[in-house]
Amino acid sequence: MSKAAMKIIPAGHIYVKENVLQKSNLTGISESKALWAKELGLPKKAEYIFFAGCGYQQMKYIEGMMGALKSAGKMGLSIGKVTGISKVFGKVGIDLTGITAKVTASKEDPYTPVLVSSVNVLRKLGIELGYMHEDEPCCGSPMYYAGFESDYANHAQKNYELFKSAGIKRLIGLVPGCTSALKNVYPKYVKGYDLGVQHVLEVIAERLKESVVKPKAKEKVKVIYHDPCQLSRYLQIIGEPREIIKAIEGVELVEPDPEQCGKWSTCCGGGGLEATHPELSERIGMRRVEELVKTGATVILSNCPACDLQLTRIVKKLDPNIKVLDLIRFLDEALS
Repeated sequence: MSKAAMKIIPAGHIYVKENVLQKSNLTGISESKALWAKELGLPKKAEYIFFAGCGYQQMKYIEGMMGALKSAGKMGLSIGKVTGISKVFGKVGIDLTGITAKVTASKEDPYTPVLVSSVNVLRKLGIELGYMHEDEPCCGSPMYYAGFESDYANHAQKNYELFKSAGIKRLIGLVPGCTSALKNVYPKYVKGYDLGVQHVLEVIAERLKESVVKPKAKEKVKVIYHDPCQLSRYLQIIGEPREIIKAIEGVELVEPDPEQCGKWSTCCGGGGLEATHPELSERIGMRRVEELVKTGATVILSNCPACDLQLTRIVKKLDPNIKVLDLIRFLDEALS
């Protein structure tokens, strides 16, 4: 990459691209990808292969890293300078990014349990899953959205070859960005792409209609659903999450104004904007949460690790009495 390009492209995007290509994850933190699935007994061979993605697995670290970057910013250190310092330490064998992320990671981890809940819910609805464990690659979607098209195309081709060599035919994705990449973007760059890809909410909504299993909330509650951008605009998954919520006994679903939900849903400001433009991200997040809480809902549901993080962060500032939960985890509890 030329020096001119390095000056134009936000350092955060370059940092993520290098992590994807070199470490096969968003943060570059060295950690077993399969830790969350250790006790689940997921085979590597199955009709449906669960694609966990990086988001829920690494969000606990991303949350801490965002806080560290804000602190660095107050001291006059840009993300470019911070990543530069990290690279210098890396040359002498010190993983400064990993150390910082693990030290600043919150003791509360609402993200990893969503992975487990996804498997639990699908099993309760009669679907037995496989999982690639340590062999699961990063989908590389941040490279695509940041404009690194050539790198992304090569990465997509390598991943496709990996999937085919493992005998995989059907994937069930959890992270919206990953699922959209695997379903909609890979076919643009991979000749003969023939993998069947569905998002977990599509599968769940379909199976709930056929199942005798009836979810029930532990107590009556008024909820609102926040549509993640990738789900509603790219995957066009709008009705399915609402069908799932309405199927849960004891739950009342309320909606914001029509121009603030579905394909018109207001963005929460998460998904990377907080790394490059934190103040703008904060303003967008505040506006979105205000739209949601004025409906009288006491629980905000969503299904995206970036949205979960952003909404939780903003709600703590505006109204700590409001809960933010991932829809999959909420459903898992209702099926207990």
